[in-house]
Amino acid sequence: MRDFITVAIDGAAASGKTSTALRIADKYKFLAASTGSYYRAITLKMMAANISSDNVSGMQHFLGEIVLETKIIGNISNITIDGKSFEEKELRTQQVNKNVASYATIPAVRQRLLSYQRSQISEARTNGFRGLIMEGRDITSVILPDADLRFFLEASAQERLFRRENDWEHDYIAERDKIDVGRTIRQDGVHKIDTDINDLGVVVAMISTEIDEILST
Repeated sequence: MRDFITVAIDGAAASGKTSTALRIADKYKFLAASTGSYYRAITLKMMAANISSDNVSGMQHFLGEIVLETKIIGNISNITIDGKSFEEKELRTQQVNKNVASYATIPAVRQRLLSYQRSQISEARTNGFRGLIMEGRDITSVILPDADLRFFLEASAQERLFRRENDWEHDYIAERDKIDVGRTIRQDGVHKIDTDINDLGVVVAMISTEIDEILST
């Protein structure tokens, strides 16, 4: 039987990635890593330092100086920057929601976080988890292309906007979708799931079936 597996979940904003990953993490005692929170933390710190997303030199200096570490709370991986951890309410302010996509698409930012995100595999192993489930953009194609299981969650823009508004959170869905147009989505071996027609329970069950098959081998 396998003693450790990696699961990658990709998809657009509000497609159900985070809720799905947390359910799976609880069910299988996996470490859950939400990479969106990493980019939100970087965005928050840069805005606090008055470094705009078009300030290339300032951004490169900032990225070269910061120290990224991990703080695990329960079964959730939380990023710390220079020893500071972040509360969810800090990372989901309207200002962060408005600006995170602009910072997150900058190659220097993505490159700085690449090795950190991949390091979550060793964090999960070291801390005794049965696996790692990571969700966010480009997880199946760039961050963990060799994950044991890879899923892409799809949902209409209308449904995703409704979900954000239902959570009392305006998340600039249309703007983020425009920025995502140029993304390369790896197709081979990626299981696509429509979360418009499949609710959270069904999605979790579908992914669980795949996980159970691997764990039993």
